[in-house]
Amino acid sequence: MLAIPRLSLEMPIVPVTVDRDGAMALPDKPTEIGWYAYGPRPGARGGSAVLGGHIDSRQYGIGPLAALHRLHKGDVVVVQTTRIRQAFRVVSVRVIRKQALPLRTLFDRDGDQRLRIITCGGRYIRSQGGYQENLVVTAVSERIAPPPDRSMSRSPVGKVQG
Repeated sequence: MLAIPRLSLEMPIVPVTVDRDGAMALPDKPTEIGWYAYGPRPGARGGSAVLGGHIDSRQYGIGPLAALHRLHKGDVVVVQTTRIRQAFRVVSVRVIRKQALPLRTLFDRDGDQRLRIITCGGRYIRSQGGYQENLVVTAVSERIAPPPDRSMSRSPVGKVQG
């Protein structure tokens, strides 16, 4: 499940691979979002977990991802699977021309733990094949501090900065 509390967005995550053209396949329904199963899982120790879905479709209408353009830096995104429940904090929301998508960066399998959410964006021009851009949300793992350990007394000398 993908949840973005500020947008009241919740949608199921389904594993996807590639389509006949070799691009990331997407669920048909804009009410579902696909996780690129050849890459890191959401919550993996490193690399980009990529989620992608349609903003709308002729058959099903407008989907929840239409609200992604309202995300702001600092918003919380939660991914819950059968294995994990992980919070991420949005660090960027960008609209990028489809031909200029930095695929190697978006689908990076190394480096810091990131979540990428990709959908269509920009103008829809039917004569040019539809949406001309993609909206790309990048979020990083939200490190939630555990509750303080009340079983230990506080040091009168000061506190440790971490």
